[in-house]
Amino acid sequence: MNLPIGIPIKQGVDVATVNFMGLLAEVMKKKFDGYLCICVQGRGGMEEGTLVFEDGRIVASMYEYFRYNKILMGEQAFARVLNASAAKHGIIEIYQLTAEQVQLILAFNEQAIFVPVERDLRNVNINEFSIAYEERVQEEKKESKDTKENLLKKYKIEEAGGKPDEERDMSQVY
Repeated sequence: MNLPIGIPIKQGVDVATVNFMGLLAEVMKKKFDGYLCICVQGRGGMEEGTLVFEDGRIVASMYEYFRYNKILMGEQAFARVLNASAAKHGIIEIYQLTAEQVQLILAFNEQAIFVPVERDLRNVNINEFSIAYEERVQEEKKESKDTKENLLKKYKIEEAGGKPDEERDMSQVY
């Protein structure tokens, strides 16, 4: 998700020392337009989540596992952002945007749109960072790799993006 820089509201907030749900409530109460980024140390490397706010409501979510080159959007991403809020190592940053900038983010990232129900947010209680989400991504990546390798074997391709066949007579191609 490409995001404009915006006006920094909070930067470098230690995720381990902040009441994340309280911070969300504060942002929502102020009818905030902008986004919150949370960057944490997962088991396999850095992870980054983003919540986009429009008039104080969460309207989009994105989560990225850098090690696995995997980006999740929408509801799946939202659950991971909440999980990241319980990490021991990481930072939170909040940037203010104009309403028009938020609309552009939504227009170009429709798959990220997710609006959680407010009463569900009140019941959220995450006490510990779970690596289960990362393990699922790792497993999906492994399955994807296996599928790719099987496909290459099926078509007897030695390596992806293989080398040109030097022995092939190009006159027969035309």
